[in-house]
Amino acid sequence: MSSPLQPLVVESCQDSTLGRIFSASPEVENAISDEYGPVVPRRPWLSPLTSVLLRRDSIIQRGHVKRDSLEFSKDYEVASPTRALSPVDTHHGPPPERMKARFACCFLAYFLCGWGDGVTGTVLPYLQADFHLSYMLSSLLFVGTTIGFFLGTFMVERVLDYLGRFNVDKARRSMGQQSPVFLSSSAKGGIGHSPSQARYISLSLASILLCFHFVMMGSRSGFLVMFLAYVDAAFARAFLTASMNKFLAAGPPSSLGYAFAFWSFGGVSSPLVCQTIISTGVPWFHFYFGSLVVAGLSFILVLFTFKPTTKEVISDFQLSLKHRRKSSSDSDVLPTATVVESPKAAHTLKRALKMPYMWAFNIFVMLYCGSETTTQGFMVSYLLGTRNANPNTAGYVTSGFWGGITISRLVWGYFTASLTFTQRKHILHASINRCVALIMHLLIWFVPSNIENALSTAVIGTVYGPMFPASLTQANEVLPPDVHMVSMALISAFGSLGSALFPFVAGTVSSYEGVKMLTYVTVPLGVALVSMWAAFPARPPRC
Repeated sequence: MSSPLQPLVVESCQDSTLGRIFSASPEVENAISDEYGPVVPRRPWLSPLTSVLLRRDSIIQRGHVKRDSLEFSKDYEVASPTRALSPVDTHHGPPPERMKARFACCFLAYFLCGWGDGVTGTVLPYLQADFHLSYMLSSLLFVGTTIGFFLGTFMVERVLDYLGRFNVDKARRSMGQQSPVFLSSSAKGGIGHSPSQARYISLSLASILLCFHFVMMGSRSGFLVMFLAYVDAAFARAFLTASMNKFLAAGPPSSLGYAFAFWSFGGVSSPLVCQTIISTGVPWFHFYFGSLVVAGLSFILVLFTFKPTTKEVISDFQLSLKHRRKSSSDSDVLPTATVVESPKAAHTLKRALKMPYMWAFNIFVMLYCGSETTTQGFMVSYLLGTRNANPNTAGYVTSGFWGGITISRLVWGYFTASLTFTQRKHILHASINRCVALIMHLLIWFVPSNIENALSTAVIGTVYGPMFPASLTQANEVLPPDVHMVSMALISAFGSLGSALFPFVAGTVSSYEGVKMLTYVTVPLGVALVSMWAAFPARPPRC
């Protein structure tokens, strides 16, 4: 007795639109059967594609047919989504093996971001020596990071909307990814929007830009090139984090915490590797050429793991037709040309900026990132300038800071899934409002000991670790779902602003008064963090 669950086979037909999409080759039919899954027995049901004929073992779509001429199976329906896919929907989305690979790709990409971010404090004294930079001028590298991140943040929504465009009629004839460069609003047959295509292209381009960052830094071509390299890296990270934060936030609750733990682990590893290389007599800029191996591996993983699956392309195609049908008139025949825009693409950013809690999270993360970057970026210079630390070992202090962040983020990622909004708020409140980080900053200020200052730096990193992923998690629960991606990009952008503004202030003050003035910046920032987090609500408000 044969099983009632039969695999889905798409017929090839001269008049069949989806037949033209897939063709009838055995390879494609096997791919559809493997990826799209079996036909699900259920009561008669009307497909979201109004011109689709649903049969026991096939889908046929007849070009332009009238809405009342539909046929459908009496016993079976195609398990076809009528809504936007969740990035981790295992039923309609990619298979579990592909999902695991995508999570691994995200973790490696975040590791690479931390790898490039964490080494700045170690190489900064060598940059100052080689290019005769003052503290104020060297702090402009952090300003370059902010410029790149803000450019990326305010461009990401429009760029993703552009990269996701495809010609609906051409998609019926070919499942291949189309270049968005040749699509215009006047394209015949209408333009659809594919989120999976937009994510794939943007992540690929961002990975290439990260490779350029390491090449530019390793070329040692002058301060201007290094400044542009920091702009380039931040611009690439804006696109990476916008798409990957959304992907991770839609998955298991702990995934976002683990991702930023990998970011921190990259920040731990790069100073260790760089300081070890430098102590053996290898020039500092060789570190960046070696980093191209990690960047290249990350790029390859993006190419293979985030390439849209057949199911994702089918879903995007169906949703485009659905939006196209809604935007058409009430005529009997479907129109031949309709532009399908991504929903609310032009208004999401404005809507997010009008939300008070959006600004509360932006300001808090700006203060946090300013304190974090100022501490890890100038602590080595502070120890060398005020504590007469050993140049061959002082760089390891940065690794201690990032090591503390890594440990606390791993612990946070493990437990955050079982914590409520209120519990998360109070745990962080206990960490910073009990003045742990503030006390450590004061000890660095008043205790003239290299060992103690190094230990205090590591404790600060441990306390600071959960703040950024926790802020994103809290923001996801407070803000509406339709602004999640742009809100994460905004929070990251304001974090980047803090990472440039406060180190620049510290560098400017240090240029005139000496690096001993570092604590005059870090201590007030600690006080501001204590005060602001205490003002956040303990229960999720309605935005």
